Amino acid sequence: MIDISRRGMLKAAAMSSALAAGAFALPAEAKEKALALPKKWDRTTEVLVVGSGIAGMSAAITAIDNGAKVLVLEMGKNYGGCARINGGIIALRNDTPDQLYAHLTDPKNVEYRKNDPVLTRRYAEMCWPTKAWLEEHGVKFLNTSTAAGKYDSQHHESYLHIYSEGKDDDIGGINPQPTGGFRTGRGIMMPFKAYFEKKGGVILMGYKATDLYRDAKGRVVGVKVQTPKGAENIRAKKGVILAGGSWKANPALRVITDPRLTSEVVPTGYPFVAPDGSAILAGLKAGAMYIGDRGEDTPRLRRMFGTNRYGFQKGSKYGCPGIAVKGPRWADIIFVNKNGDRFVREEDKGNLGGYSFYDMAFVQPEKKVWCVFDDATAKKYRWDTSYPQCEKGFAFDAATLAELAQKLGAKDLEATVTRYNGFVDKKQDDDFQKPAPLLRKKIEQGPFHAVQVVLFAHNFTGGLRINENAQVIDILGNVIPGLYAAGETAGGLYVGNGMPRAIMPGRWAGEHASKVKA
Repeated sequence: MIDISRRGMLKAAAMSSALAAGAFALPAEAKEKALALPKKWDRTTEVLVVGSGIAGMSAAITAIDNGAKVLVLEMGKNYGGCARINGGIIALRNDTPDQLYAHLTDPKNVEYRKNDPVLTRRYAEMCWPTKAWLEEHGVKFLNTSTAAGKYDSQHHESYLHIYSEGKDDDIGGINPQPTGGFRTGRGIMMPFKAYFEKKGGVILMGYKATDLYRDAKGRVVGVKVQTPKGAENIRAKKGVILAGGSWKANPALRVITDPRLTSEVVPTGYPFVAPDGSAILAGLKAGAMYIGDRGEDTPRLRRMFGTNRYGFQKGSKYGCPGIAVKGPRWADIIFVNKNGDRFVREEDKGNLGGYSFYDMAFVQPEKKVWCVFDDATAKKYRWDTSYPQCEKGFAFDAATLAELAQKLGAKDLEATVTRYNGFVDKKQDDDFQKPAPLLRKKIEQGPFHAVQVVLFAHNFTGGLRINENAQVIDILGNVIPGLYAAGETAGGLYVGNGMPRAIMPGRWAGEHASKVKA
């Protein structure tokens, strides 16, 4: 799935084990003496931003608006990070700062109760005014929005909708609008790029930051970079801003966040982007403190049906979209494991009574889960299980349940469907207590269909510890001069949506770094 060399995996595993022990102590290889400053710098800038996603570009634009010379490094082949390919919803609440702060630190809210209060206070003060800031930088909003709790079971906030006039042919048009255009984060990332480059900003592709240089006083003054043509040393007179994402595409490191996130789990955005944790590791090797992921399933995990790719459109070179199985549609399907046995209540809720769908899916053999339904349901929802709607090998059809069971290797499937149909008849699920209103449809009309439910690693909430200026904090609680972090490279803040959680700390970092005297 993700190409990581054996040597790289072993190094990452060593880092993983060491981070998981004690107070996230660094392993021996990362405790080597600080890198000696290079005899000469290959490039020099004032503010150096690592990562071209929404956190990095928010920082870069803020810094360049303040008159700084800014250079952005992107380790991959594609600009814009996950924000460029997301669904275009952004949680910018029109609350007073006090109201929003209370909401985002609510002790009864499992997603928010562990938010850093200092970061949350500054976020709350900047949240709603950020809409105007985005518009000033070329972003347009649709006149539609989503009310709180109405998007799906994993998105609980109210959301504004981002407008994109165009699309990327290799990605496809995300969420086409009846009035024209699309709803997607591309509507932020492409105006950001145009604005930044028009003001003289430079973005270098294929440049991966691996290490940070600190001077005799401990200040971060530059970065060691892997480039398509070899290593470079880049000086940053004012500061380095780490915004290279999480380590969700690194199986050996992401188990720090959750030991269940083994190699079978796919990172969202892959293969368009693949955050490997290199920005976080660079910070840790420079002495930064890691603040742990809170472990709630809602921000971290996603699922797709009939595809091992997340968020791409039909015809995209990056993968197939699969089918949309969510909300009340769970009344018409069942979930089974590789043996064909049901294992969870088919009710699309985040909390099923102290556990989630993911908790049960992760413990199934090989983490392999199938969504099974009949042809009446397929026709009702216009579900197309053929390629290129679904990925080859992730969707199967058969005239009979026996034939479908054989294709899946699911020996118990026929018996499971028969038993489930009996529960529908009597409106009582004796095995998993599926609510009676959801026991409305038997699985009985061939042909029969099964799509694999693929589990994804999504937004992480752990990362480098920062203060209200997005300055990185070391293991003794002191600021590391010249070093900043934002987005999923930083920890301590989650707000129910990835984009604003990245934008605000990115702006803090760009603001503070640009005002440093070079």
